[in-house]
Amino acid sequence: MFRSWPVIGAVLLAFALVVPAWAYDFPLSESAIRDAYFLGTRQTSLGPNFLADYTHEIPKLSLGNYRSFARLETPFTQVAILSSKKLNYSAQDAVKEFLGKPLVFRIQLEICYTLDAPPDGLEVRIVQKKKDLLPDSFERALFFPASDKYAAPPPPIGETMDFEFRPDKIDSSTLSILIDTPDGQQAQLDLDLRSLR
Repeated sequence: MFRSWPVIGAVLLAFALVVPAWAYDFPLSESAIRDAYFLGTRQTSLGPNFLADYTHEIPKLSLGNYRSFARLETPFTQVAILSSKKLNYSAQDAVKEFLGKPLVFRIQLEICYTLDAPPDGLEVRIVQKKKDLLPDSFERALFFPASDKYAAPPPPIGETMDFEFRPDKIDSSTLSILIDTPDGQQAQLDLDLRSLR
């Protein structure tokens, strides 16, 4: 009888390696909201370790020391971040505030690729399951590098873009961000949403 324990353990380990501990899902359950609340209210958990999984460098697009990034903000991370900023706020308060309420799925891009970047020069597509996802709202602006306040303002080196989607438009499959620059550069970032909440 005890000889079967290694086999059962191996099967469970294989299952754990195939199925992630969590995945992007919506709507948020009461349990997920509580998880986000407790994550947000623990002082050490909302630092770089937690949010690093939601920020990704975009390969091939950079200018000197400036790198391009994509940041994701899921409904789960929004609950965690908002919970971390509130005083006298309980898990029950978070459930009452967020259960069944609309929260967006945000993608924020900071794309650096050339000096004197033109406005509205980038073409960006967000794709999931071979279909373009159309955002519910979209904002873009030129990206200026940080500079000394006494120096002349530097020229723009790229663009920032903020996309908002209804969370039910997104699922836990791979989400791809495809970028074309006006000077012919191309980049693609594939994000496995099974590893995010």
